[in-house]
Amino acid sequence: MIRFLLFLVLIIGIFSTLRIIWGLILSNVHQLLSEPFDGSKEYTPLLSIIIPAYNEEKMIRQSVMSALKQSYHNRQVIVVNDGSMDKTLAILQDIRQAITKNGWIEEGFTTTIPQDERLVIVNQSNAGKSHAINNAVENYAKGELVTILDADSQLAPDASARMVNHFRNPRVLAMADNVRIKSSRRLIELVQQVEYMLGYRLKGSEQLLRLEYIIGGVGSTFRMSALKAVGYYDTDTVTEDIDLTLKLIKHFGNRKWIFGYADDVIAYTPPVHSFPQLLKQRYRWKFGRFQALFKYHQLIANFHLQKYTLTLSWWKLPKLLVEEFFMLIDPIMLLWMIWLIMHYSDISMLLTVGGIYFIFALTAFSTEQLRFKQRWKLIGLSPFAYFFLYVINVVDFLCLLRCLRNSKQILHHRQSQGSWQHVDR
Repeated sequence: MIRFLLFLVLIIGIFSTLRIIWGLILSNVHQLLSEPFDGSKEYTPLLSIIIPAYNEEKMIRQSVMSALKQSYHNRQVIVVNDGSMDKTLAILQDIRQAITKNGWIEEGFTTTIPQDERLVIVNQSNAGKSHAINNAVENYAKGELVTILDADSQLAPDASARMVNHFRNPRVLAMADNVRIKSSRRLIELVQQVEYMLGYRLKGSEQLLRLEYIIGGVGSTFRMSALKAVGYYDTDTVTEDIDLTLKLIKHFGNRKWIFGYADDVIAYTPPVHSFPQLLKQRYRWKFGRFQALFKYHQLIANFHLQKYTLTLSWWKLPKLLVEEFFMLIDPIMLLWMIWLIMHYSDISMLLTVGGIYFIFALTAFSTEQLRFKQRWKLIGLSPFAYFFLYVINVVDFLCLLRCLRNSKQILHHRQSQGSWQHVDR
């Protein structure tokens, strides 16, 4: 039994190491192969930026202004107030008055877009996030491309211009962007900042291997024609972004069509401020991912290889379920590793694991375009990357236990009408 556990620890360690190394190599290749941004090119389709909002008085102004101040002018901004009970609607009306008064509504957009379509504020009864997005897409959006931006997040000034550049390839149906934590002051916020940067660092490899299955909700962009083809967002899920991505993949397949990642398109989102709120957020993510995987289970181990890639159908999606099993036994493995360290008075295993993640973090932080102070702050934290990520591991483990306890809800689509589930930001 002891030999088996030692062998299992060794295999998992080797697999994790190879995954990180391979992911870093492919992510760098992805960056090299990406078409350089060239703002002088003539591909300038109309882009509709949609911001669904419910009780977002803290962040809605920054979010909307980030969409209004994009360097890409052939766009419209649509904000859907989904029956907010705070000052969200009043703030939106104040923004409209301000930009009309200072002339921004005339200067910041292409002249071919009618003024009443440049900033559209939709006020509807509370129906949920998916309903809010669908209302905007079906009834107000005029663009060939559609960007969905969370109301607590912001786009970098050149995000839309860079994103449009990726859609020059007609096979691209959907693109995720590079999401970063806006700022971090507390330890739990710093943990999220490190997690986001390291996680997104590996995301470029997923496009090359054709196994991308989440086009996230923070500034991701879709072709309007693709959204129409699948009937827009479903409203029976708590994670509408995962559900939509798998819905699109099921309909179109991912062999001929591209579901990708734009590493040069930056969006900023605030961190969750406390451990209980992080648990709440990640439980929703894990619950929704399980829900979507069961809903689109036909994609797992699918033999339609002319439509779906082996890497997605036979590797990535099944691996997600296998990883949840290993997550379940993770505490046992951790206790076993601690026992080995204490029993043999040998910390080489711990140093090896920490060293791998240190090199990974150092590589990621060194190559990111960051302010000088922020870069050196993160580089200084690189030796502790493994321990930072293990905090997220603990959160995932607790969320997994809760998902197992609520498995009937997942299997029968209960408590899943796409209602708003805010965390404290």
